[in-house]
Amino acid sequence: MIIRAVILLALCGMTMLLCQFSPQPKGGDEIGIRADLPMVAGSFVGESEAPSEKELALLPGDTIIVKREYRTPGRPLDKRDLAHASLVIAGNDSRSIHRPEVCLDGQGWTITDSRVREIKLLSGELLHVRDLAIEREVLLNDGSKLPLRAHYVYWFVGADVSTPSNLERQLISLRDSVLRNVNHRWAYPSVMARVTDNLTPQQSGERSRNDEDTVKMILSLIRSLAPHLQKGEMPHS
Repeated sequence: MIIRAVILLALCGMTMLLCQFSPQPKGGDEIGIRADLPMVAGSFVGESEAPSEKELALLPGDTIIVKREYRTPGRPLDKRDLAHASLVIAGNDSRSIHRPEVCLDGQGWTITDSRVREIKLLSGELLHVRDLAIEREVLLNDGSKLPLRAHYVYWFVGADVSTPSNLERQLISLRDSVLRNVNHRWAYPSVMARVTDNLTPQQSGERSRNDEDTVKMILSLIRSLAPHLQKGEMPHS
């Protein structure tokens, strides 16, 4: 018992010394992503959108929020695509970055599938993103209900790393703060688009797309957005 007590005291003393003399984590004001979404991305042209009142109310005041609605202009309705892109960058409060699944659930969406997808960028790098298949019902003017489906694709970006997993993001933060003295200022970009194969072009303002076509369109847009957003190489953890 005495030996155990001595060992415990020694460990506590070493921990206190490490805390006392360890340098403060760096990189709190460094982000691995540009706080901007481009006006043009591939065949898409984006129009700025303002953050919603709910977003401004729920997120800390120093959170950076950038949003654009991307369209393929100059095409007839049955050939057009539409997607919404968003970029959230944390301030000093870590609550800015969280699992998007929580917000989607609060907005009435049900997540029907979640999987990681791989995007090969023009640079040859591989970007891993999480694709959420979501759905909810909307009430029409005649009182009937219409199932609305969509795909929400996102990933997290740190100072020099990206991941599609919130758990992995937290583990990276812990690891790098201890082993690398790096305090990541996390951001997460996302792109959302509706599945429109149950809507007419007049109802949706877009071409008819099934799930596979919608995901393909979103990943193509991200392929164009990522080189603009990322600062240099963005290795996966």
